[in-house]
Amino acid sequence: MKKGILIVLLLVSFGSKAQVTSPDSLPKAEVVKAVKDTLLPVLEEVVRPDELAELENARDSIPVTIITKPGGPIPKKSAIYSLILPSLGQIYNRDYWKLPFVYAGLGAAVYTIHWNTLRYNDYLKPYLSSVDPVTGVSLGDKFPVYIRARDETLDLTVDQIKRGKTFYRRYREYGFVILGLVYALTAVEANVAAHLKNFNANMNEDLTLRFEPSNERTLFSQAAPGVKLVLAF
Repeated sequence: MKKGILIVLLLVSFGSKAQVTSPDSLPKAEVVKAVKDTLLPVLEEVVRPDELAELENARDSIPVTIITKPGGPIPKKSAIYSLILPSLGQIYNRDYWKLPFVYAGLGAAVYTIHWNTLRYNDYLKPYLSSVDPVTGVSLGDKFPVYIRARDETLDLTVDQIKRGKTFYRRYREYGFVILGLVYALTAVEANVAAHLKNFNANMNEDLTLRFEPSNERTLFSQAAPGVKLVLAF
C-alpha cells in the first residue's frame, strides 16, 4: 500500500514538472529518455527487482494458477493400486496395520471357494455316472459317494447326490461373491482413507468450540434471544 502511494506521488510530481516544458518542444526520444531516467531509479528503490520485472512484463504476461499437490496420498492412485493388486493401495497410504484384515478377507474367500469346490466335485462325479448323459434317466438306485467330513464312502440315492451337488455349488458361488466384495472394498477403503489423510493434513489444528448469543427469527414467532454453540475450524 505504501509503495503504491509513493508511485502515485512520483507520477504527480513528474507530471507537474513536465508541464513547465512543453512536450512539443522536445523530441519524442528525449521525452522517453527523460521519463526512464527520472522514474526508473526511484522505482528500483521502492519496488523490488522481481516486482519491477513483473510490472515491465505485465502487458505480455498471462495469469497462471499454480495448483499444489496435497501433502497426503492421491486418492485416485490409491484406488488404482488396490484394483491392480489388493492391499497395494493400503501400502501406498502407509496403512500397514490394515494389511492383516485385507489378507484375512481374501484368505477366507479363497478358502471358502476351495473347500466347497472339493465337496462339489465329490458329488459331481457320482452324479455324472448315475445319470445317462443323453436321456437324463437314472442308471441305478444308489451310488458310492466319498464323504470328506467322515472320511468314508457311503451309498447315496440319485436325489441325495443331486441335492449335495447343488448345495456345495451354491456355497462355492457365495465364495466368489465374497472375493469380489473384498476386492472392491479394498479399493474403496484405500480411496476414502487417502481422502481423509488429505483432509486431516489440510485441516487447521485450531478447533474452537464456543457459545455465542443468538437472536434468530423462528417460523411462527418473532425474533427471540438465545444461545448457540459454534464449532470453528
